[in-house]
Amino acid sequence: MFNASYRRRCSQLIMAYEGWFTQVAMHNLTTGQSTYGNPPGLLRYLKVQLVRSDGRLVPLRRDERQEGGVSPDASSPVGDSYLPTWRPYSNGLIFEPTPNETVTNGIRLEFSGVPVFLSADADKLHPSFPELFDELLVIDTVVLALEAEGVHESGPAAAIYRMRMEWSEDWERFIEQRSISRDRIEPFVPFDIDS
Repeated sequence: MFNASYRRRCSQLIMAYEGWFTQVAMHNLTTGQSTYGNPPGLLRYLKVQLVRSDGRLVPLRRDERQEGGVSPDASSPVGDSYLPTWRPYSNGLIFEPTPNETVTNGIRLEFSGVPVFLSADADKLHPSFPELFDELLVIDTVVLALEAEGVHESGPAAAIYRMRMEWSEDWERFIEQRSISRDRIEPFVPFDIDS
């Protein structure tokens, strides 16, 4: 029940603010292999990059090619001149053209992903989860447990429902502010001394 509450609140953050819970995964670029599987927990690709021999990250373009061949300039032979395009394919992505050399950790993926389930006593919430709202997760879990037990809205249960409603209102204000609020900065214009 705690994990259900936790992942639901995480999904609300992801929907309200793009880039929250961004994770990074690395793949080896392998000769002759054009398809690469998704990392666990992937919701949406944010960026696909090649890692060059000097450590530079080169963003790759997503190309939904429907017909025709791969452009000749994209099929450069090997090394730091290789520049494929990518597209989603099955449960992963596909590179075109197919790589013709192997590079350890040659692909860097940034993706929006769901934090893993908590299962051990030492597990911790994802560092991106706002610590201020840890209590909301506990209250969500209590409410789920009370509903599962069929407790009626009276006595102690009513207090929990009220507390959860208050925390939820705070939560909504918090995520709305995070996603739409911005500071406006006006350039300084000094007064004209002659006027």
